[in-house]
Amino acid sequence: APLAFACPERRAATMGGAASKGAGDAEDEGEDLTHVDTGDTLKVKQVLDEAVVKAVLDKGFDEVHRIENLKVALMVVACLFAMTAQFYPMPFPKSRPLLGVCCSGYFIFSGLLQLTVKFIEKEAILLTKPRDGAAQGLRISTTFPRYQADYTIKVRADVDGAPDAVAVHCVGEFFDADGYLYEDGVAAATSALVDRFLAKKTE
Repeated sequence: APLAFACPERRAATMGGAASKGAGDAEDEGEDLTHVDTGDTLKVKQVLDEAVVKAVLDKGFDEVHRIENLKVALMVVACLFAMTAQFYPMPFPKSRPLLGVCCSGYFIFSGLLQLTVKFIEKEAILLTKPRDGAAQGLRISTTFPRYQADYTIKVRADVDGAPDAVAVHCVGEFFDADGYLYEDGVAAATSALVDRFLAKKTE
């Protein structure tokens, strides 16, 4: 069953009751509300991340796919090594050297993929292209620790060591007790954070 997060005051102030609409109300108004089991922290973060990304892109930013492309390339190479080891038409034990090369290649590229996620992608959910003459685009990252109710959004320039703007929200600000997402609330919070970062950057 969905879990209600313990932040009623902050939730009421942010949501203004908009997220308390049930599925029947959504159908009556022709809306397609996102529903999740709020006890599933991974799914909650995924839904919130998607809403944050949408909010940033709706502000006119264009997404950069270089990290995703790198990850896909590493996965493809690793899979090619695995498929060669499995299906290459060479009987064992003659195939021992080939299997050794394929196993080594698979583990090397799988390791490179994990290193890319850990040290390059980190917590980023979106990279954007520069806009309005800026030298760098934005790096949007989020955190949602397990067994906690706070969802943190960070915005900074896409360069190492750049200062960031941070906003911490209780997840209960964006979901009602039945697990329906208040997407407009996520968009408003994200837009305000991006605007604050851009304003501070131009000071």
